Amino acid sequence: MKLDLWIKNGLVYRLEENFQLANIGVKNGKIHIITEPHVQFDAERVIDAEGLYVLPGMIDAHVHFREPAKDPSSTETFFTGTRAAAAGGITSIIEMPNSFPCTYNTDLLNNRKEILKSEALIDYGLYGAAGSDHLDDIIPLSNEGISAYKTFMHKAPTGRELEFEGFTMTSDRDLYEGFKQISQTGLPLALHAEHEELLSYFSEFAERTFVEGDYNKHLLARNTLVETSAINRVVFFAEQLHVPVICCHVSSPEALKIIKRAKQDGIRIYAEMCPHYLIFDDSYLEKLGPYGKCNPPLRSPQQIEALWSYIEDGTIDYISSDHSPFPKTLKELGYTNILKSPAGFPGTELTLPLMLDQVNKGKLSMYKLVELMSVNPAKTFGMYPNKGTLGIGTDADITIVDMSAQRTVNIHELYTVARETALLYEGLKLRGLPVYTIVRGKIVAEQGKVDDKARGWGQFIPRAQPK
Repeated sequence: MKLDLWIKNGLVYRLEENFQLANIGVKNGKIHIITEPHVQFDAERVIDAEGLYVLPGMIDAHVHFREPAKDPSSTETFFTGTRAAAAGGITSIIEMPNSFPCTYNTDLLNNRKEILKSEALIDYGLYGAAGSDHLDDIIPLSNEGISAYKTFMHKAPTGRELEFEGFTMTSDRDLYEGFKQISQTGLPLALHAEHEELLSYFSEFAERTFVEGDYNKHLLARNTLVETSAINRVVFFAEQLHVPVICCHVSSPEALKIIKRAKQDGIRIYAEMCPHYLIFDDSYLEKLGPYGKCNPPLRSPQQIEALWSYIEDGTIDYISSDHSPFPKTLKELGYTNILKSPAGFPGTELTLPLMLDQVNKGKLSMYKLVELMSVNPAKTFGMYPNKGTLGIGTDADITIVDMSAQRTVNIHELYTVARETALLYEGLKLRGLPVYTIVRGKIVAEQGKVDDKARGWGQFIPRAQPK
């Protein structure tokens, strides 16, 4: 029998045995065989992975490509976004609901599915929006294969109200009614956890004391108390209404302390982390102004060091990019008033390289990285074991990495359309890079170069209905 793809001599991730020198054979998009190194098979394409790690495909469970958009020139398309992800070793993404209009009902969701069919290079899941202004639309979304629900605990940013329709739960009444609906579906609810009342209070204070060019006003407006008070509310409603919850982009050890305690109490709560919170401290806001702004903000060096202990003890479940591709024209609104700039960085392309560099620096093991970027997101979002592992019969989603390869980030070489706003990463020296991105047996990126002919190869990953 002739295989479609034969990967030989690689250090292959094995669930029970850590990493093992082995070969993998792929046929019809599935892993067909895993053998000892001396075994040989005929194949259409052979990859000699000697000295390379062969990993389950990496999953970025938090991206904002935002197609369709109010202004298409202001963000990614599903093609450009998945192309950037593929360049960074990502084989599956989960797209957030803040399109235009927001994805709060089944018609809007199915419209996005139609767009993705012909555009995506890699596989994809979709969140459904959940908000207090469209409560009756929440349950029907659960029948459409969404990966999870998502909501914001603060009001829509000024000027983006339609993008956030059906996407916020700001009061305790909102949260109660929203959680009550979601509790009937069995699906998890992901939350942007910043407390509306405290955020408004501190933002108003920052505005009153505003001085042009004082970027630290952002740190005041969204201080740690804004995050921790929101997460306390999340824990309360999760426990009372039995809804599994995901705290997105947790930025502080104070918040993770609350989550760890909730886990110990048996509450189904998951913590998402982003590389920028583990690597870059709040001084980058002062250095870069709006190009160093994210929500929640970057924290102090002491807080960053404390975050790593929650990687080690398992409180942090998975790592995502929170890819936010805003154009330069919008980001630079923050030069005069930091509070006016949209928040976030284009990160899906560099999330894996950033974390591989941290493996090389001894901050975590390769095995732990696979858990955080493949196994755990696959389990959290109902993809496992078809994705998130390497086993006979599973999807042949494979990321091959070279831990000795090096790169100095030049943002102008990035695939994302928002490359000009990726100044946080400019000049960064990274060691450890993805060299093959394989989606259901098809090589969609090789040595950092994406195969644009793979456009439309990506497939929707429907989450099975919970029993």
